[in-house]
Amino acid sequence: MATDTNPRALAITIERCEELLRQIVGIRSVNGEDTTAHVWMTRRLADLGMRVEQYPVEGRRVPLVLGALEGDGDEPGVLFDAHFDTVHANASDWSRDPWGAQVEDGVLYGRGAVDSKGALVAMLVAAEAIVASGQRRSGPIYFMSDSDGEDGFRGATLMEDLGVIRRVGTAWSAEATGNHRVEIAYPGISAWKITAIGRTAHPTEPERGINAITKMAKLVEAVDHGRLRLPAGDSEWFGPRVTTNAIRTLPGGGWAIPARCDVVLSVLTPSGATLEEVRDAIDAFLRALEREDGEVRFERKILPMGAGRLWLRPGQVDRDHPGVRALEGAIREVTGSEPKVGKFNGGWVDAAERMRTDGRGFGSPAAITFGPGEVELAHAVDEHIALTEVAKAADIYARATLELLR
Repeated sequence: MATDTNPRALAITIERCEELLRQIVGIRSVNGEDTTAHVWMTRRLADLGMRVEQYPVEGRRVPLVLGALEGDGDEPGVLFDAHFDTVHANASDWSRDPWGAQVEDGVLYGRGAVDSKGALVAMLVAAEAIVASGQRRSGPIYFMSDSDGEDGFRGATLMEDLGVIRRVGTAWSAEATGNHRVEIAYPGISAWKITAIGRTAHPTEPERGINAITKMAKLVEAVDHGRLRLPAGDSEWFGPRVTTNAIRTLPGGGWAIPARCDVVLSVLTPSGATLEEVRDAIDAFLRALEREDGEVRFERKILPMGAGRLWLRPGQVDRDHPGVRALEGAIREVTGSEPKVGKFNGGWVDAAERMRTDGRGFGSPAAITFGPGEVELAHAVDEHIALTEVAKAADIYARATLELLR
């Protein structure tokens, strides 16, 4: 086995990044639809010499793809985590074919170019370079590519059952961070349906009824004014947040004072806070509103997040974790700029699901989000990414991974 560990000898080219990105963006893989993207991924990982398996994902037509490459030792390994599904694109809104993978002036246009096929390709090219380097690796490399990274994150739960989690110390999560942000903190996410219960009546005699819409309006206003006091947690990166996301009335029509009105509250919770604390805070808020009003009654229930989850759990990584340090060093070497460590700006990633909190409140294995492209272009019309940025990300992934597996 060759022993050259010079990072500048890594075989990474813009041409290879373009070749692979054109191929995978050209494969339509909208979340929930049939696609052959998993077949393409399986072939690419097999080409790397990986042992490749496909696993069914609940509620999806397309499986998760998992590749494994053993190292020369049994130290904690590295997991590459990149989903191949995308959101939908309305072709009539675009100036180019969303699945045409058109390249103009070094920029590739297409759905998923930023979220997250650009990062997926950067990871593939990085893995190719790592294998080609011949450098000894102290632990395994895994490559997980799932089919529900845009909505349910169901595939991520399989990593625990398959024994992957106990063998890795760092997971690179493929999302757009502009090749300079290292994102290590993730909020918990829960959704709650709140129902205002009033009393129906004929609209010519509204005094006989209790208008659930009017009562719910008071709740929405109270939420906007910050009266729902959520648990603060202990994250240095962000605090709790709540938004009102939907509203509807029952009955759904007719000439009547509505007796029921529903809203959905989305709650973002920092690390250190529990779902039980969120529930208790909501209950206290509802009881206070009931006492003030004297007529309305509020009910609440949590809306499950899928895959047997009641919520998406919060998590954060130690700022001094070896994976964070390795990635920071690689960013400096490749870009010449100073990386910025902070919270994840896109909501939540499935890598956070696999973290288990240690005695200091940090998650392990460390879920670290990084990738090429700007998050503002994700899901956007004319989504696009610079091929030079994809190649730089591949170089950064490769250097950081080799550093961790020395």
